[in-house]
Amino acid sequence: MSLTQSTPKGTVDRARERDEADEANETPPEEVLALLNTEYTRPILEAIETEAKAARDIAEECNASRPTVYRRLNRLQKAGLVETGMVYDADGHHRTVFEATFEALSVDVTDDGLAVTVTTTGSDASSARSPQPRADVRDTGRD
Repeated sequence: MSLTQSTPKGTVDRARERDEADEANETPPEEVLALLNTEYTRPILEAIETEAKAARDIAEECNASRPTVYRRLNRLQKAGLVETGMVYDADGHHRTVFEATFEALSVDVTDDGLAVTVTTTGSDASSARSPQPRADVRDTGRD
């Protein structure tokens, strides 16, 4: 299915389907936790929480370099926490925009390790990650 959204700057066309390859390549829970603890990740998610934005706008809002923003966005997209779309302006120009699909993260401690559940928008159900060996996630003090 495809979603088209009008914005003041143009139209966003966004595909919301995940194929089987994406399902097979789910990001391990310890990588999701580490990604969310990486510098600039949270400000990026906050910047695109309510509306799709271009990387240039995200970089300005987060006071980060564009290469840093693109690296984080690529990792967030791979983890299923961000979707991309295309904005088509009336003059024919287009650009990629990014929108957060991340809603919530739940971590449960079990006898087998950590069970991580990621809730995203646009999905039929939460993406539950089975219990994994304990993931050591350290706060680096960078926000």
